[in-house]
Amino acid sequence: MLSPIEEIKNRLDILAVVKEYVQLQKAGANYRALCPFHSEKGPSFFVSPGRQTWKCFGCGLGGDVFQFIMQIEGIEFGDALRLLAQKAGVELPQRDPAFMQWETERKRLLELMELATQFFEKQLEGSQIGEEATNYLMGERGLTKESIAKWRVGYAPESANSLFSFLSSRGFREQEIGRAGLLVRSEGQTYDRFRSRIMFPIFDLHSATVGFGGRIFGKKADADLAKYINTSNTPLYDKSKILYGLDKAKLAIRRNDFCVLVEGYFDVILVSQAGTENVVAASGTALTDEHVKVLKRYSENLFASFDGDAAGESATKKGIDRALGAGFRIKVVLMPPPKDPADVVKENSEQWKELLQHAKSISDFYFETTFAKFDKHTSEGQNAIAKTILPVIKKLQSRVEQDFWIRRLAEELCAREESVREELSKIKNEDDIIRRSSVAKVGAVEMKSRKELLEEQIVFLLFRTPENVQQFAPQAMELVSPATREIIAAMQKNPQLDFSLFGNMLSKESVEYLRGLTFQADMEEGESEGEKELQSCLKELKALYTRERLSVISREIKQAEKEQDHQKLQQLMQEFHHLSTELHLLN
Repeated sequence: MLSPIEEIKNRLDILAVVKEYVQLQKAGANYRALCPFHSEKGPSFFVSPGRQTWKCFGCGLGGDVFQFIMQIEGIEFGDALRLLAQKAGVELPQRDPAFMQWETERKRLLELMELATQFFEKQLEGSQIGEEATNYLMGERGLTKESIAKWRVGYAPESANSLFSFLSSRGFREQEIGRAGLLVRSEGQTYDRFRSRIMFPIFDLHSATVGFGGRIFGKKADADLAKYINTSNTPLYDKSKILYGLDKAKLAIRRNDFCVLVEGYFDVILVSQAGTENVVAASGTALTDEHVKVLKRYSENLFASFDGDAAGESATKKGIDRALGAGFRIKVVLMPPPKDPADVVKENSEQWKELLQHAKSISDFYFETTFAKFDKHTSEGQNAIAKTILPVIKKLQSRVEQDFWIRRLAEELCAREESVREELSKIKNEDDIIRRSSVAKVGAVEMKSRKELLEEQIVFLLFRTPENVQQFAPQAMELVSPATREIIAAMQKNPQLDFSLFGNMLSKESVEYLRGLTFQADMEEGESEGEKELQSCLKELKALYTRERLSVISREIKQAEKEQDHQKLQQLMQEFHHLSTELHLLN
């Protein structure tokens, strides 16, 4: 009987799964694409339908369908197992130890968060203060009843323990409620984290509640309390990975091929309500590297909405730099001061659409705002302008685009283009560091010895012509390193080259090394003269081995002569003659 993992792999085609996230192109027996896990200009991400594996030769990531889902969704194995089981229609065993430990806690927390969402919704609908909050949402903020229901907006009452009491009555322990991020402790007492607040559930990609954002409302609104508070990181929620609204926006982002980035919960809901459904926000943080990776699955075009005030610009710019460095094409939707997108939509949704239509490129935006801020006619102003704009130009992926903005900056500053380029070359960013790291890795590969390269080619040829694995002579095994010997021995024990079996025979590094060779083998075109190439490699390896042995014997001969050990000297001379003859025949 197959295990759930094997059953899922049998039912799901990795090609179909990957295609849900990445645009693939046929490349021989494989499919290739730009890697979704790192920024690159040429496709180095490959999927092998025959082997049901994937590999990126740029960042080095690879594996089976489980590793892909774990990487692309940013989830642990148990979550990937559950997600793929659902796709494959496989029922997971209820008592599987490897799965139940993880699943039980997550399932309990998700049930708890769903009940909390329902509790807050009920408070908004069925209490006097909830009615006041609804009037505020629909009147002052402009939400419709449909939007309140769609986004499941609720209300947390002022009472210190109302949610805790409710969840406890449903069988949840204090420890579980605390792990969900819904409790705080103060002076030995436990209280509801969210009190007197309009509640915005934060959803994962599957629309399950994993966290909350709460805006102060009611009698405490005028008190010295934070206007907004969010769930702290929990086993379900990580603010650096989850984007508010992405569960509802992801299809619209793909359909329109761009994403609108705003700053707040109201912004997302109002903008979506106005018809721009491809809108998201980072919850209580600037855009992170993880956010950028997630967005890149759906589109590389980002429209960033800056609030009209300076604080809004500053908060958004932090994330924009990350997206720009990751290769996003960015435009800026600038709000009239001091409004934010929610204000604009509430007053005139057509104005929002017009602002969106006339979004500026990120370079135009930086030029306009920077030249308005500094005096280009003074040396101090010119230096400040260059310091602000050159890092932006540095991050542009297109050389043509870089050239355009370099020329424009030179013209605006009345400077020589060569001088601007020289200053640009001095700027270092994260991409440069990554690039240097990649070059170093390539250099390390190029520095491999001839013996290492021959051994690698031998293993590669054995993958291309598996029938030769069993005929690999014991004498040939003596020529290769212990690590290569171990790999070939594992291949002989596993003639079908089943990677699930390799995992029990070899180290993780060796398995990943073999995965890379499988893609090389699949990508080679034309007929292979496997036996002939293999014998050629073995012959050269034998010659290398013989030369090394001759070198060792030469040193031993000198030592025997020095010690006047005539018997040993005679034996060494005979072996040296024998190996010299053998080397002559090999050449």
